[in-house]
Amino acid sequence: MLVLAAIASAGASPETTIAIAPSEVKDLETGGSFTIDVTITEAPNIYGWQFNVTFDPGVLSVASVAEGPFLKSVNATAWPTPGIDNAKGYVLASSTLMPPYTQYPQGVSGNGILANITFTVKSGGSTALHFDAVGTKLRSFVGGVVIPIENYAARDGGFSGTGGTGFPQIPLEIIAGAVIAVVVVIVAVAFYFRRRRQ
Repeated sequence: MLVLAAIASAGASPETTIAIAPSEVKDLETGGSFTIDVTITEAPNIYGWQFNVTFDPGVLSVASVAEGPFLKSVNATAWPTPGIDNAKGYVLASSTLMPPYTQYPQGVSGNGILANITFTVKSGGSTALHFDAVGTKLRSFVGGVVIPIENYAARDGGFSGTGGTGFPQIPLEIIAGAVIAVVVVIVAVAFYFRRRRQ
């Protein structure tokens, strides 16, 4: 009964929300970068969190992930190296107050920033920055038991870019072919004038 009561008390209110901020980034050129915050509002006594944000790997790649100040406002945290897969298009990050939890009379409530993600633009196009439901979790600690927090909202973000740069995007094969052609022309011209002088 104690565990059931703890589970019941750990349900988040409908206002509890994790979100991408800003919710939309657009008009960046290929090679550019931008940073978004993963935020939480109306947090209910959080001891740990995890998120899995997915994206189109043809449009973006993750350059870095940094822990935000939300949990660290209470005490030290355990911050495992985030999982970044730019081939499949996801970033998995998590943080928790440093065990044992019994040293913290309360977790963290209210609003704050869980983490920052810096993306690099690979090409033009658009993609959602989507919270995967299975990989996104909030946890509390009630009555000596770690309790998953249910009933919260996740608000995705999005990116759209022009794909342009200050220079046209020319395939390397074409560039290499052009260089070879220029070298051949230079050699041929030099040979012609040498023969003519002779």
